Amino acid sequence: MVPAPWPHQGDTTMSATRSGPAPGGSLSHKMLLLASMYLCQAIPMGYVFGCMPVIMRQNHMSLASIGGLFVLHLPWAFKFIHASWVDSHYLPALGRRRSWIFPLQWVGACLLLVAAHMPPETDFTAMFVVLLLLNMVMATNDIAVDGYATDILEPHERSWGNTVQAGARYVGMMLGGGLMLVLHDSFGWQTLCHILAATVFGLSLPVFLHREIPSLYERHDSQKHERTGLRAFVRRPGVLWLLPVLIGPTAFAFSSFQMRMPLFVDLGMTGPVMGKLMMRFAYPAGLAGTIASGWLLHRFGPRLFLRVFCLTVAGLAAYTVLIAGAHSIAPWKTALVLSLDNILMGGINVWGFTLMMRACAGHDSGTGFALLSSLFILVPLATAPLFGMVGDTIGFEALYLLLGLLSLAGFALAEWAMRRGDSQHGLGLSRMLRFVSGGNV
Repeated sequence: MVPAPWPHQGDTTMSATRSGPAPGGSLSHKMLLLASMYLCQAIPMGYVFGCMPVIMRQNHMSLASIGGLFVLHLPWAFKFIHASWVDSHYLPALGRRRSWIFPLQWVGACLLLVAAHMPPETDFTAMFVVLLLLNMVMATNDIAVDGYATDILEPHERSWGNTVQAGARYVGMMLGGGLMLVLHDSFGWQTLCHILAATVFGLSLPVFLHREIPSLYERHDSQKHERTGLRAFVRRPGVLWLLPVLIGPTAFAFSSFQMRMPLFVDLGMTGPVMGKLMMRFAYPAGLAGTIASGWLLHRFGPRLFLRVFCLTVAGLAAYTVLIAGAHSIAPWKTALVLSLDNILMGGINVWGFTLMMRACAGHDSGTGFALLSSLFILVPLATAPLFGMVGDTIGFEALYLLLGLLSLAGFALAEWAMRRGDSQHGLGLSRMLRFVSGGNV
């Protein structure tokens, strides 16, 4: 691929100019297109992160080997490093985003075919290398997909677009992590990898067959020579103040979600029982909550949405303190808590991705989205081991008391950052929040 000029860009104050109606750009067409692109990533990733630990343990592999799967998250956490290159290099004949999306989807399908001949119980190292390459390919593909979504969605469409994105994660876990796990004993590793490869190829066809929708944003003549890339994006007014808004309320909430599964194991819940509860209740509730969150965010705006989220997270942490002192837990209580966890997770992803999309609209949309989404997951990934050690030392009751308090502190930080950002950048953050939901703050 060679560098080529991109004629569309938003301005550095996060406002944008319409370039005219986009052919084939109806809301339903965009949503179906986004669904195919995000499911193309989510289903194989659901298999890798949902099925692989179970399959490896069933084959009597060590916990150290299973723990090594953490490395597969790294391409997603550090994709911002090469995001500006993806933003600035493409084949004009294919389109700025299509140049990356469907070719990488096909590469991913080919890697799954290669992995089919490397079962984990006999060729773990080779399989791990192939899966690492698969995650690098899919993470790079995600840069282009997020950039494309940002380019084509109107401000009032963003909450719906990110509902599709977050919802695809649950569908990916249900199909790739749940259904594939059920089928594994009957069909085996090789056949399931072939099924996944065919699924990825099939889901790539909508992108391959459609004509790229033009960006809604164009660069003004006075901005054609502005610097682009990661540094230029970070220097946009309001971007640095957006970071504590995104990270403060969510980092400790994600840690709360991660620690609850080990707690339920300590309270006597077995893996198979929790797996059934996840498939029957938690994942469907998360998907339904994600869809509802898109409507709520559009209707009431991100500030009220965040306040309800943080209060619910703190209340759930307080409830967890109560149940942590028991010696057992009823399955229905486990199902309830796991369902609430997944509803909250889906909702905060819709909220966070929608704010990111508004901040990134313009020429460097892929670069900006990659940076913000990487930081969105890097902080929880980095703090998870720390909270694990703290939990080993002080116990689950004290840990969840601490996490509840930290979640409220993170919310206070976000509120302070929004006010401070507005005072230093005029109405930068407030205007960004209004555009997220068509006027609701």
